[in-house]
Amino acid sequence: MNPKISIIVPIYNVEKYLKQCIDSILAQTFKDFELILVNDGSPDNCGEICEKYAKNDNRVIVIHKKNNGVSSARNSGIEIAKGEYVGFVDPDDTVEKNMYERLIDTAITFNAEIVVSPITIINHKNNTNNVTPIWKNVNCIINNKEIVEEIIPSLIQNKTYSLVSSVNKLYKTSIFNDFNIIFDENKNHSEDARFNFTLLPLIKNLVFIEQPLYNYNIYPRDSLTQTFREDLYRDVLDNKIFMLNLCEKYNLENYIPEVKRHYTNVTLNYLQEIVKSTIPVNRKYEIISEVLNEKEFYEDIEEYKAPSIFINILKKICLKKNEKLLFKTIYYKIRIKKYSRKPS
Repeated sequence: MNPKISIIVPIYNVEKYLKQCIDSILAQTFKDFELILVNDGSPDNCGEICEKYAKNDNRVIVIHKKNNGVSSARNSGIEIAKGEYVGFVDPDDTVEKNMYERLIDTAITFNAEIVVSPITIINHKNNTNNVTPIWKNVNCIINNKEIVEEIIPSLIQNKTYSLVSSVNKLYKTSIFNDFNIIFDENKNHSEDARFNFTLLPLIKNLVFIEQPLYNYNIYPRDSLTQTFREDLYRDVLDNKIFMLNLCEKYNLENYIPEVKRHYTNVTLNYLQEIVKSTIPVNRKYEIISEVLNEKEFYEDIEEYKAPSIFINILKKICLKKNEKLLFKTIYYKIRIKKYSRKPS
């Protein structure tokens, strides 16, 4: 007999946190599930940890595969999932013990295709907890009309309502086949957002519940292990085009300026991250120059209304396409901010 739920965990290089993740899933009050652990070529001991759990609990299934990213790992889990519903958990997070009981009860009660719970964001760097917002209507059916006419426009305006992530949800398995939708393995940025933005306009309904049941952990990282992605702007531009196409597809053209404004903000933040990064200075100039000479960015920043004096200065420098001046301006701003924080 097939399980009611398939829970899929993509795993890579997280042996420090993996046990607490798996333990939180196996401790669920709802027991009728299979746990699919996808070891995505992890170089640490994650594979061995997974196998130990599989030996002790027949609900645990382990897939070992060559490293190809989180989207590929999730898709591998979807391919073998036998549950009527599918849930995703990231390997360094945990779930409340009643998460899947609440989600499945709600799904059955409302015959919902997707059930959404708020996320508790636990920041271990500054010891703070925050709960993500949800839609105004909870514990009731949100039909396709409301999704397309109200929720998607709100998402385009960056009011996420706990919908961008894939981990705080229960999906009816049939929708993956009905709409031939999987995670895009060619994208390594904003995979969850793309997946959900593609899926939401197609489903019949969804339901929000008010109780936060998923714990998203933010851990301090050793500065030596942090990597700067030199090609990130390609993904930013790709995501922007995706969102613009979404606006056109669902007759939401009036939100196009909002999309452009958002991705201009993202790009300006990226330019500042370039300066902060540890890559060689000459390479920083090259990447900044590539962004400044991008036609799409130039057109957007021409129309951009800067929210502060400093950002307005950056805007003017960007329009002049002066990468060295932009670098120096951001660099000195960072220095001033750093030293102003030091106690006298």
